[in-house]
Order: sequence, then structure tokens, then C-alpha cells
Amino acid sequence: MIIRVPDLSEELRRLDYTEKASSLNEMLAASKRSDEQRFDEDLRIRAEIHRYGTDVHLDGRIDGSVRCTCRRCLDDFEWSLRREFRFLIIKAQSGDEPEDDTGLDHYRGDEFDLGPLVREQALLALDRSALCSEACKGLCPRCGANRNREVCSCSD
Repeated sequence: MIIRVPDLSEELRRLDYTEKASSLNEMLAASKRSDEQRFDEDLRIRAEIHRYGTDVHLDGRIDGSVRCTCRRCLDDFEWSLRREFRFLIIKAQSGDEPEDDTGLDHYRGDEFDLGPLVREQALLALDRSALCSEACKGLCPRCGANRNREVCSCSD
């Protein structure tokens, strides 16, 4: 979503839009563990944005669901993703290379794209150690049986 800074004012403006699951999954595909998690549906973004001088303030929340593979039993399951974010987006000075800082971003010209910020927050919200449940018994190391669904006859 492209935001034009001159169109913003000190008055809060609400944003409600979706971020495409396909663009998030493309980013996941580039990672080493891309087969463990995926977005099956678009994420919902709700935010408030306003400008104070040349600074843009953005507060919002990402809601959606993620399809995961349990680290213990290898079953697929779905979990709810929710992440709140807050950014101060400042105008970059010409010739300066902006520093990366948590909660701080930069724009050049009169507009910026919220997409990269939102996608980054969604990926940061992923739980790399997601389990289908805290009580997951996992797989038997000998026979590979899923101990959540069947009793294994192997001795411990």
C-alpha cells in the first residue's frame, strides 16, 4: 500500500487492507525452513496513521493464520497470527544512508510503501518452534509412530 505523505495530516487516518499471502510465501520460500510454515490466506491489516511535520506515525495490528508443521509430530496445524506494530517513519536526508533501528524507518520523496514493513512484521511474528499443542507427544524415535494418535509398542 503506497502512502503519500502530503496527503496525511495530524488527524488520525484509519487504514484497513490486506497483505497478499502469495507475497509472504515468496519471502518464506527463500528461507531455509520454508516447508514448515505458510500463509494460506491474506493477512488483515488495521492501522492508524498520521503525520507530524515530515514524520509519519504508524500504529497497527496484523491478524491472520499460518499453516505450520509441528516440530514434534510433523502434523500440519493452523495457528492464529497476531502482531501489533508501531513505527516512526522519517524523511531520509539526501546523501545519508539511514540506519536500521527497531520501530524506525525512512522514506524518500513524497511517498512510501507500507508493504515491506508489514511483511517484515508478519515474518517476525512467525513461531519457528510452533507445536500443534503443548501436550504433543511427538514421534516414536524407533518406529516413527505418531504418539498422539496411536500407542507405540516399542519399549522406551
